[in-house]
Amino acid sequence: MKFVVFSDIHGNVYALEAMLKQAENLEAEGYIFCGDVMGYFMYQEKCIKYLQQLPNLYAVKGNHDFYYIESLSNKKKGAIYAEKYGTSYLKVLSSSARKYLDGLPEKIEFQCGKKRILITHGSPESFLEGRVYPDTQVDTFLYESYDIVILGHTHYQMYRRIGNTILLNPGSLGQPRDFKGYSYCIVDMNTAEFIFKTVKINQRKLVDQLIMNNESEYLVKYIQSKMKVID
Repeated sequence: MKFVVFSDIHGNVYALEAMLKQAENLEAEGYIFCGDVMGYFMYQEKCIKYLQQLPNLYAVKGNHDFYYIESLSNKKKGAIYAEKYGTSYLKVLSSSARKYLDGLPEKIEFQCGKKRILITHGSPESFLEGRVYPDTQVDTFLYESYDIVILGHTHYQMYRRIGNTILLNPGSLGQPRDFKGYSYCIVDMNTAEFIFKTVKINQRKLVDQLIMNNESEYLVKYIQSKMKVID
């Protein structure tokens, strides 16, 4: 069974739309989303609508999604998040979008053929906050019962083996930090074969919209520092 795997959209609807356009020709049978709709850019409502319409979607909650739900009842925390991660934290999403975010699980386990799969945003050590890079030491006991562990959060592409377990991170579709582009991954669960893919977007437009939205200078410069090139 072939899946389109993506993570960390962060309100970047341009990258999401570009990926979905490409996916029309990939003959995928399902989608996996590793969390983080919220933060940085400002099109979370549109992104959530796309997610709600995807067929056979396995989606988990990211740390920013949790922070946003938390900030709805704690305005002080919301202001702190908005200063650091963007004013999308100050937006009041529709009740349908809020319910969707709040209802996302922190992990999903499922069987695909003979493969046992774990999906989470962070790691088995910490579902929301764990970070696993190619050289991160991990507790192998937490991984060995799965054939494939699919993670997000770091914004870095990763394909790694721990014993007989494959660790996969598609990178970030919305805000990459590894200078490999706005990325996602195609995975055949039966064979464990994978292909990293990227989309191209108008990055200059994305930055200009941050400026027009009166985002902090710190946030704009941070976003620019992670871009491979500026259009």
